[in-house]
Amino acid sequence: MKSIFLLPIALATSLLAEDSVSNAELSRKLDLILGKVSGLETRVAELEKANSEVKKEMQAVQKTADEAKTASQSIALPEGDEAKKSFMSKLRLQLKSEEAKAAGPWTKEETWTGMRRNLTGFKVRKLLGNPNKIKKSLNPRIDQIYHYEGDLNADGTNEVGEVSLFRDRVVSFSSPF
Repeated sequence: MKSIFLLPIALATSLLAEDSVSNAELSRKLDLILGKVSGLETRVAELEKANSEVKKEMQAVQKTADEAKTASQSIALPEGDEAKKSFMSKLRLQLKSEEAKAAGPWTKEETWTGMRRNLTGFKVRKLLGNPNKIKKSLNPRIDQIYHYEGDLNADGTNEVGEVSLFRDRVVSFSSPF
């Protein structure tokens, strides 16, 4: 009889103990799930931000492509052999001029305003950039001559700037402008 009476008490105690363990375990699992959901929400937000940046870049590229397309459609070669030769000659001169302008800071007039006598060769190269040619001079008062030359205004003639040095110091210079 004692065993019949103790059996329901032991059964009730074990059921209550299982509820408390399962509630703690459920709480732990719920915390894990909430943590994973939070991590996924963060990743989705980052991906959406990256997607919007890519869309902006694509719109900029599309705009540039459209501008290039309309610009290329507006350029037409002139009719007739003489007109084509003249156009191509002007285009060649313009491209050569752009190449010369990209040769260094010596192509800008404001850099030549910084030139003065007694600068060292290093300071001249720092101010004007590397020269196109460096020549030795037969003149006993000049050791080297830095030559800067190029067609800066697309007229077909080269503009020339020269810097004369004696003992690594500027003694004279002439601007291409």
